[in-house]
Amino acid sequence: GSSSDTLVLVHSETVPSTFVPTRPFRVNAGSPHAYILMADRTTRYLSELVAGDVVQAVNVKGETRDIILGRIKIEQRPMLKISCIAINIDSRKNKKVHVFLQQAETVRLIDSEGAVKSVTELNAGDVVMGRHGSEARHLGVAISSAVEER
Repeated sequence: GSSSDTLVLVHSETVPSTFVPTRPFRVNAGSPHAYILMADRTTRYLSELVAGDVVQAVNVKGETRDIILGRIKIEQRPMLKISCIAINIDSRKNKKVHVFLQQAETVRLIDSEGAVKSVTELNAGDVVMGRHGSEARHLGVAISSAVEER
């Protein structure tokens, strides 16, 4: 996501498609300024990642596992700005957030029922899964401070 305390769950490219073959170990993660959750629970910018970094993978049940990155591929593609209202279940505080993802049928988010939905098929009001924390972050580490990201 574009905010270090709010991340959107992007599905790996394992869903069969008429456009391209499945790529079981590929996740189209978005724009270089976006944050990703590392295995140690810190966040980093996608642009900072290198092969060998360990990130956290999450399934629809919230179960996690560590994944070692094999490579990073950076290319220019048309992007979509996806705006969301993140709801923190613990504090009930809502926050407007956004993420930029490639405009492609093969880039998918997870809906509230656990099903995959292409970003090209999203409609206003759709609910997608993500992680919204209440902690501020500095250099990827949670801190006790007021930080505003827009």
